[in-house]
Amino acid sequence: MDHKTILVVDDERTIVFMIADLLEDEGYAVRCCFDGRTALDTVDREAPDLVVSDVMMPGIDGIAVAVYLRERGIPVLLMSAVPWHRAMPGVPFIPKPFDLDRFLDAVSHALTA
Repeated sequence: MDHKTILVVDDERTIVFMIADLLEDEGYAVRCCFDGRTALDTVDREAPDLVVSDVMMPGIDGIAVAVYLRERGIPVLLMSAVPWHRAMPGVPFIPKPFDLDRFLDAVSHALTA
């Protein structure tokens, strides 16, 4: 089976580890980052199949990460507790806190879109 690799990015470590556990339980390979700069470096090194990123992070935020990923053809799923972040056209968004089944559906859709 081809395991898809997902990079999870959020400055809240508990959220990163919760999402990583959930995705690993679904059979995905998971990488974790806690800031945008490290995420961009990881993307350049490993080219994940999908990046799941928080929007609001210090330094390089999730919007900047999404722009960088779009230029490289890597899909991204943005998440935020602030619903007005839905405004980035063409980038799937899931509000936090999220329903786990809805989150997994969004991940699956982002990987196949």
